[in-house]
Amino acid sequence: MSNQKTQAQRLSSHLDAARHKDRRQILLAIRDTERWQPSISEFDGGRTPVGEPAIPADLYHRHLPKLAEMGLIEWDRETHRVTRGPEYEQVRPLLAFLSENYDE
Repeated sequence: MSNQKTQAQRLSSHLDAARHKDRRQILLAIRDTERWQPSISEFDGGRTPVGEPAIPADLYHRHLPKLAEMGLIEWDRETHRVTRGPEYEQVRPLLAFLSENYDE
């Protein structure tokens, strides 16, 4: 595979990661800290049904696993702690651009 095609696929993957506001919020939260732990108050707490983890269900079942699979974060499912993954530095320039040019 050509280097140009690899770069295009990586950019597409990073754009997909940053596309959803909750995923962007997670990625931005760990930009300047060693680790982060989501709380209901940071997201729409109304989405968490009784008996679910103490974080919104969408984060637990969709967004955190997706970012972890991409290598952008490391996520401990038991403590809900999030740290930067091995691929995080690759997405940092996109996050800088988004935070400087767009308001949530």
